[in-house]
Amino acid sequence: MDLKQMLEQGAADAKKELTCINLCLSNRCNATCIWCPTSRGTKHNYDMPWETLKKIVDELAHPDYPFKTLMIHLSENGEALYNPDFLKICRYIKEKLPDTAVNLLSNFGMLKSSMSKILLEENLLSSLQVNIDGHDEETYKAVKGIPYDAVISNLLHFINHMKDINPSFDLCINVMPAFEYAVTVGALFGRPPDQVDGAVPYSDFDLVEQSLRNFVPDNIRIRHSKAGLWSERRLVASGLTPRHPDQSKLDCPMLGRVQEEAFIAPNGDWYPCCLDDNQDIVLGNIVENTLLEVFNNSTRTEFIKKLKARQWEEIGYPCNTVECCQIVTLPKEMYNRDYGNFTRGDSIIMKQS
Repeated sequence: MDLKQMLEQGAADAKKELTCINLCLSNRCNATCIWCPTSRGTKHNYDMPWETLKKIVDELAHPDYPFKTLMIHLSENGEALYNPDFLKICRYIKEKLPDTAVNLLSNFGMLKSSMSKILLEENLLSSLQVNIDGHDEETYKAVKGIPYDAVISNLLHFINHMKDINPSFDLCINVMPAFEYAVTVGALFGRPPDQVDGAVPYSDFDLVEQSLRNFVPDNIRIRHSKAGLWSERRLVASGLTPRHPDQSKLDCPMLGRVQEEAFIAPNGDWYPCCLDDNQDIVLGNIVENTLLEVFNNSTRTEFIKKLKARQWEEIGYPCNTVECCQIVTLPKEMYNRDYGNFTRGDSIIMKQS
């Protein structure tokens, strides 16, 4: 990179704004998804205190704050509904930042009908996402480990409240079946996923969509997710799977978000992104400093430089397993060749060595 390019890059970096705040209101979770790392939340397993949340929102709402906050995401790396102040938090954000979009990702295991009604009636959320990763009890529990019927009941209550209160509310259902995830990881790493040992029941996107459309209106999106690999970090870091032959050719797929978003742990630590599942890299702390101070500090600036330079080993874990930050999809012809004859009721045996 010549001097002109360096100056242009420096000017571009200087124009970056903090557009989105991702809050880990709780890093506890009632589900045990096979594509979520088992290490998630073990570093500090608790909820964000009200005082920490208030400090963040008050800074964002201050008239001297220089950036426009486009979105606040409430469920970063955990089930936000565990936080005892959840409704209080939602109401405070709406009061102080009425023009900011508020997003929630929930597995719906705890989202009871009464809570759904309040969220919709008070217009506390702009959008809500849920993962329904199987077409029945067996295939759903193969991913998440929580009761399918209870989740579907809660989802049905939410949809019925939507019909009465806000039919155009932005609800999105994501789908990544255990079977598809397992065979994708198996094809890539030559072994089952870290949390799979034994029979994996067959399900695919079409089966899940068909089952959901029995009660989900056509205007509600049902989206086919792609497999992420962050749950396999332990296998990669311990040498139990083949490493990417040349990490210097792998980019950080989260770089744009790292530059323009904050990811805040319950204790106030600012960590790089959602793929740092246990908040191992700390760029600052918003209890001890302001958002702007952490956004502009040298620790964060130097970290971003190393990301751009692909200095994975110098950064250390988890970035030194950057192959696990990638999103992958098996080529359709490969999937159809090996699994195209599987149908409802089938399973595949995947044994750990």
